[in-house]
Amino acid sequence: MKAISPVRSVRSCYEAVCCVSEQSLSISRSRSPCELSDMNDCYSKLKELVPSIPQDKSVSQVEILQHVIDYIFDLQIALENEAETVKNSADVLRALQSSEITFPKDDGTLCH
Repeated sequence: MKAISPVRSVRSCYEAVCCVSEQSLSISRSRSPCELSDMNDCYSKLKELVPSIPQDKSVSQVEILQHVIDYIFDLQIALENEAETVKNSADVLRALQSSEITFPKDDGTLCH
């Protein structure tokens, strides 16, 4: 599943925020203190795992999520570039294998 682009129309962004806000409110109302500490542990773990998040200063949960989303985008780009490189390498290898390039037999001399 790909992360979606952060560039959206204002209307769809507003609708998404409203939906998330209502959902977040209902979830936060139903949580016990134990579940909230588990969420804090999860944010701490995310802060440890994402390399672009500064470890030596306090970062809000929203900032952590922004860094996580950026990191996912960066990983997707790296994977797409890697896949393209592998595809190009395979194409070059197939072209070399199908070509009729022959190399002279080694007659023991380095220079002619």
